[in-house]
Amino acid sequence: MNSELRGWIDRHFTVPRGGRSKVMALADAVADNVRPGDAVHLGVTHSRGSAAFWELIRRFRGTDPRLTLLAVQMTSPEAPLVHTGLATKIVTSWSGDSYMSPGPNGVYQRAWMSGGIEFEHWSILTFVQRLAAGARGHPWALTSSIAGSSMEKDNDVQVMEDGTVMIPALVPDVSIFHAPAADEQGNVLFSPPLMENVWGALAARRGCIVTVDKIVDQSYVRAHAHMTRIPASAVRAVVEAPFGAHPGGLLPTGLEGITAYGEDYEFWADIKKASRDPSAMDTWIRKWVLEPGTHEAYVKKLGHERFTRLRRRADPQGFYAELEESLVTTGIDAPANAVEWAVVAAARELRARIRANGYTAMLAGAGVANLAAWLAAYGLAEEQIPIDLVAEMGLVGYWPRPGEPILFNQRNFPTCTMLTDIETTLGIVMGGGRARAIGALGAAQVDKQGNINSTQIPGETLLMGSGGANDVVTCATESIVVAAQSKGRFVEQVPYITGPGDRVGAVVSTLGVFHKKDGELILTGVFGDDPIRAARECIARCGWKLQVARTLQVIEAPSREEIRMLRIMDPRGWFRG
Repeated sequence: MNSELRGWIDRHFTVPRGGRSKVMALADAVADNVRPGDAVHLGVTHSRGSAAFWELIRRFRGTDPRLTLLAVQMTSPEAPLVHTGLATKIVTSWSGDSYMSPGPNGVYQRAWMSGGIEFEHWSILTFVQRLAAGARGHPWALTSSIAGSSMEKDNDVQVMEDGTVMIPALVPDVSIFHAPAADEQGNVLFSPPLMENVWGALAARRGCIVTVDKIVDQSYVRAHAHMTRIPASAVRAVVEAPFGAHPGGLLPTGLEGITAYGEDYEFWADIKKASRDPSAMDTWIRKWVLEPGTHEAYVKKLGHERFTRLRRRADPQGFYAELEESLVTTGIDAPANAVEWAVVAAARELRARIRANGYTAMLAGAGVANLAAWLAAYGLAEEQIPIDLVAEMGLVGYWPRPGEPILFNQRNFPTCTMLTDIETTLGIVMGGGRARAIGALGAAQVDKQGNINSTQIPGETLLMGSGGANDVVTCATESIVVAAQSKGRFVEQVPYITGPGDRVGAVVSTLGVFHKKDGELILTGVFGDDPIRAARECIARCGWKLQVARTLQVIEAPSREEIRMLRIMDPRGWFRG
């Protein structure tokens, strides 16, 4: 090729630098793109857009903006939005706290009791499927979830003859995400796991606001194009906000030059504590949102020492030092308590069913259920029986690291054989056409048919919501439920069906083990060395007329190794008590 032609080709086929810059200050991005009355989607991957969430408070506090908040989970960092009076409606799968253990949140409970905010409950998978339908321009999505639950009855759905459920598309006005990086034009790079993925950004009528830890050159984006998840055409504003996911974390695997930082559990717990009392929440918002005034001032207020600790928390091997410190007060070989008995019994139940039925995947729900699943998985590994541990946010084939029992612990990410999203974990790995999977779940209430409730007691209180519980209990081959036992929790009939009990194979409580007979749970096993007394206690603390199996198994006490495994996984007793 002659030089003239080569030069002509180079001039005419140069890759152009496309598009205008969308870089803005955070305050301008929110002011220009969020309007009173909007349906605002608060996006979550393994990070959340906390910096922008709290800018909404600065922008709209005291103005009655009547927003509808759409969030796959409303947790502690979103609670200040509700406390400040920004919302009249919440569409979500979960309204509660996550750290240090899952439970109800005072802000959401007060909002629910007041009647001033409408709560629309979905499962975590159906929430995502609705956004995906919106992004595709479809009016409906198809799902195998929520059939037979109270969500099916309460929401605008249609059930087909084969039991498949048609659910309406969900279309926000504007969406908010935090990501590791983007270029000035708004091409946004994400590292997995992706949890709900970016359907909300792609569905939003006016597009999305994206905060990022770092704005990069377009050449960087092209070099990492396989990690671009939101195209510039869907983005209204790009804001550089280092540590913008805090108190959440960021693990930008595969994106060199971006700093990783772990979850700030202590900060989450401070919000949870403040949520219990309105005046305490007022004080918290004033201290951390209003007085700093900007994200930059907020980061400065958090301090260098805190971020040094959070960077260490993102180190996959960093658990050793933390574990050594926490084990000082653990009592590693002390006798097992009631919760530990239940966890060990549930783990053995899971192992037996996986061994017998050849399940290939096991999803661990939050709390004691995930301890049971983890203990079962490590036990099966010793038997050389393969099982993929699954976490709904997009973890497949992971192995939990010691010292931190949080389900979405970032140190578990590098142990995965697959990092993906909710649609893949719940819709395919756990509930797909060829899936053979078992779930390990907790519940606030369970009834004699195995129906579970973790959402609400109508007229009395808001609990949390389905999260992924409905999806697992409805779609997995079977599930095991682990729960503390009392008359208020083991009831004749749950007042709200978060998940139907058809596929619940067993329930393990802090007092015993229950299996199905003719569709009803009966007591089949008890703990301790006095089975008659133990059975009587189970009957007394059960809300239905409990039947006892003719042959009652006395559950073998937890072994020294089982107790040690549990306490190494949860040295501070966040879940095991």
